[in-house]
Amino acid sequence: MNYQHEPIPISVCILAKNCETKIESCLKLLTAFDDVLVLDTGSTDRTLDIVALFSNVRVFHQDGISNFGETRNFITEKAKCDWVLHIDSDEFVTPEFLDEIRNLVLDTNTVYSICLRMFYRGHSLPPFDTRSCRLYHRRTTSWNMRAVHEIIEIRKGMTLYPLKTIIEHHSYDSVKQLIDKAQYYSTLFVEQFHEDVTISSWSPFFHGVGMFLKFYILRRSFLYGYSGFLVSFCLSLASFLKYAKLIEYRKNS
Repeated sequence: MNYQHEPIPISVCILAKNCETKIESCLKLLTAFDDVLVLDTGSTDRTLDIVALFSNVRVFHQDGISNFGETRNFITEKAKCDWVLHIDSDEFVTPEFLDEIRNLVLDTNTVYSICLRMFYRGHSLPPFDTRSCRLYHRRTTSWNMRAVHEIIEIRKGMTLYPLKTIIEHHSYDSVKQLIDKAQYYSTLFVEQFHEDVTISSWSPFFHGVGMFLKFYILRRSFLYGYSGFLVSFCLSLASFLKYAKLIEYRKNS
């Protein structure tokens, strides 16, 4: 199907940094959109060279990210369309997803959530599917100002509509990436919530074990062999690290 025939009147916003292995595949699937914005936050690889190959992409620059909510609002302000879709550089839209949003009757008082299907080393892992609000009208709402785990605010009188199709999330290709992200996001968690979260010395253990049981047993990722175990373990490690680092931070403060 030729999606270039009739452009979708939605701006796509992407945050990018050192994503040369994924960004080309991501952008090739977005030719149905006339306005794609890439905010590069300090790439030192070939990311910007690859992005420059796409005529429907506009590039902006920022030195790092200290607050994801603030950064997403910043790039949203640069969009040409009031309807905005946020995806990441390792997320790939599907033809089914494009068909669905083409046929939507968009409501300015509705925020649309998408289903993200995790892929590890090219293999899909449905137990790790997540939902995230990504499509919205920028004159009606915006991202909150969280440093991490930022979300689009669903304000009074607004509704949430779950889209039926998926976007592929090719987030991890190696154990190193899994651990690096666990380290990165656990540190951001401490920076944001060091004054707000109630913890005890057992919090790292209970949160870590609880996260593992949630995905490996309750969501049946054990059916997906080594990959299911590995991702479950690394997610539990990330949860453990959040609270272990928080305890350490408070002891040192």
